[in-house]
Amino acid sequence: MLKSTFLLFLALSINNAYSNDSLSSLMQAMKSEQATRIAYKETKTLELMDQPWEGSGFMYSLPPDLMVKEQLLPKRVLMGIKGDKMFYFDQQNNFRHQGELDKNDLISLNVAVFKALINADEALLRKMYKVDFSSTAKGWTMNVTPKNNQELSYSTLVSGVTHQQIDKISMKQADGDSNEFTLKKDDSGERVKNIAIRLYQELQGE
Repeated sequence: MLKSTFLLFLALSINNAYSNDSLSSLMQAMKSEQATRIAYKETKTLELMDQPWEGSGFMYSLPPDLMVKEQLLPKRVLMGIKGDKMFYFDQQNNFRHQGELDKNDLISLNVAVFKALINADEALLRKMYKVDFSSTAKGWTMNVTPKNNQELSYSTLVSGVTHQQIDKISMKQADGDSNEFTLKKDDSGERVKNIAIRLYQELQGE
């Protein structure tokens, strides 16, 4: 009995250590020195809507600290983060907004989680969120919740195939509203870098 208990304790200890190490290993594996473009599809389910809302576009990662999300359908909208500054531009309505990243604001947290994940910024992820990471032979999952403001009742579940990039991000709020993103790496390199810079300039109104 004592031997069985010890073996169980040892197995749990090894598993916990593996999980902690796996998050860091995964983020390191996801890091890239090149600009990267990721194609995404978004499905938004709201309590007040009869049918889910669907959108699609691209996310751009430009290391070390720029992330731009370009929604193309159903209409073109730009959103991005560089450092601690957030940018938003609705081309159709000619509406532009700039603000500071706020760890107590739901919108900031929703946008920041993409920057942390797309740019593989583990420091930002751990700074703003509580992360529950687990992995198996087939894949990995990451449950992310706000670290400093539990009143913002929502959670984000991130998943991917073992040793590979993120393929799904699911966000759920306490009121039942949810967003699900499916992601797939599309391109990388100098051309993508130039596009990301141009989009960032557009966000700034240049």
